[in-house]
Amino acid sequence: MRRLIIIFFAIIPLLALGKGLRPYMFQLEDENGKTVRLEQLKGNVVYLVFWSKSCHTCREELPQIDRLYRKFKDKNVKFFAVIIDEKDRKKIKQIKKQWGFSFPVLIGNDTVKSKYRIIGTPITYILRKDLTIGKIIYGAYSLKKLEKYINRFLEEKND
Repeated sequence: MRRLIIIFFAIIPLLALGKGLRPYMFQLEDENGKTVRLEQLKGNVVYLVFWSKSCHTCREELPQIDRLYRKFKDKNVKFFAVIIDEKDRKKIKQIKKQWGFSFPVLIGNDTVKSKYRIIGTPITYILRKDLTIGKIIYGAYSLKKLEKYINRFLEEKND
């Protein structure tokens, strides 16, 4: 019992860790070989969902997130699915087609996994327009709540 209490109090701070802070400013290639630099996305709300090809929740969630992507496509919101267990661009494109989502995929690496504390998938980071962490979500989340966060961060003034 004592071990469980210690583990509980060790994990709880990790759940809120980073909110309001600047995340690691990555530079990753997308599934087409184009380099995406996080720092260049300043001024946009940035939606990052970290996923793996073996994640059943991801397989269900990514097509749902695609609806949000299409809804916010013409607004200052950038969506990226960061895959952490595949590097082959052809396979990534096949998975996107099979799973039914169209927003861009970035190819993650060990540094990104470590800096974003990816301990499982899906994990979502929603970044404010100033690129500080607005919300971290572990696991699946309702589209209605996700949309609420995106809208809130869109309405914030960009200093």
